[in-house]
Amino acid sequence: MSTARIYKKGQVTIPKAIREMTGIDVGDRVVVEARNDEIVMRHPRGVLEFEPPHSRSDGLPWPDARRAAREDRVAGQRPADHE
Repeated sequence: MSTARIYKKGQVTIPKAIREMTGIDVGDRVVVEARNDEIVMRHPRGVLEFEPPHSRSDGLPWPDARRAAREDRVAGQRPADHE
């Protein structure tokens, strides 16, 4: 278990171990839900919760934006090459 502090405007820093375990990275979008007395943060599931990344998809038709987002997500899950 980890703890986090809430800063101005409700900002929270997710501990590094949690980010690494879940694959959450800088710029990722997450879904935040209130469940009873808990706050749950998770990856979006399906296209209804998904927003295409602005950096690669601006001006792209939806199928191309979705494909670019999948490529970005898969690239983020690949283990780093050994140097």
